[in-house]
Amino acid sequence: MSDRISNLPDSLLLHILSSKSLKTNDVVATSLLSKRWRSLWYSIPKLEFHDALSCSYEFFLPFIDATLILVYLKSVKMFSLQCDFHDLPPHKVDIWVNAVIKSKLEHLNLWFNSEFGYTVKPLPSTIFKCSTIRILKLVRVKLSKLSTVNLPSLKALHMMSVEFSDAESLEMLLSECVRLQELLLLDVDLPDYEDTKLDIGRLHHLVIAEVPENLFQIELFSNVTFLSLKEYDFSPDDHDIPTFCSLTHLEIDLLTQNGWSNIVSCLPGFPKLETFIIREDLMGLDWSMEPSPDEVPPCVSSHLKAFALKGFNFLKSEFELVGFILKHATVLRSVIIKTYDYPSPRV
Repeated sequence: MSDRISNLPDSLLLHILSSKSLKTNDVVATSLLSKRWRSLWYSIPKLEFHDALSCSYEFFLPFIDATLILVYLKSVKMFSLQCDFHDLPPHKVDIWVNAVIKSKLEHLNLWFNSEFGYTVKPLPSTIFKCSTIRILKLVRVKLSKLSTVNLPSLKALHMMSVEFSDAESLEMLLSECVRLQELLLLDVDLPDYEDTKLDIGRLHHLVIAEVPENLFQIELFSNVTFLSLKEYDFSPDDHDIPTFCSLTHLEIDLLTQNGWSNIVSCLPGFPKLETFIIREDLMGLDWSMEPSPDEVPPCVSSHLKAFALKGFNFLKSEFELVGFILKHATVLRSVIIKTYDYPSPRV
């Protein structure tokens, strides 16, 4: 029986080996198939390492070392390192990251986690001087004070549980990402932060933003189409929020008391809103009884297609909000009302 797959051109085979379903250890294993495959993986454009998929920690570190020696680094466009169970030596991470950064890397994903405790990894500053990188995703890392940032190609920046040495470094990082289109910040630790809004200029190309509201002026995100605000507090001053002309998807985490009519009164600032998701705090919002707003926001009557209220506490004011939406959203297609999901107890 003829081996038709092996007769395919190298470019197509490398495309197959770069599929999302194949990790690097699976790709390397193809070298055992035949002579045709023995050195093919050396030109793989994607390297993904995950300690949970490794047979042992003792094998995991040498495997990454050997892989980075054998592959043609200039062909590597994506490097992903995910550690769920082990604490890696910081100098190893530095060596690996510096090696791939020099090869005109475009996508870097570093994820450090541990079942046995919170783990924070320091990162080399060279990451923030890579002019070719387009996607940068960092989870549970520590950043030293940044002196310079050069990320002219960066379009997507995700940072979760990232510890900065100072607020100025985050300010510098974001202000230098002039082409940024997607920004996600969750659980960012700023030791010297004093509740002053960060001055990052205007991110003119930003399309998607998921950020803590307390760090920024909301005007910075008025050009996005997707906005998720953490720990947001609707107040009377929010009635003067800018108009979000392009926004179609809005998610808000509410952690303080808010009158439901006050929330509705802010919606005229989102004239094209199609999806509106509210997530309430575990303790619930003791919304006071309020009269219905005098006017129905245009987005509710003409554009709103999906509404969700998560963390529902069976308060009368919550029923009033849902009733208002159901009554006036004439093009509504989907409504989700969900109580708080209590975490399962550990056995």
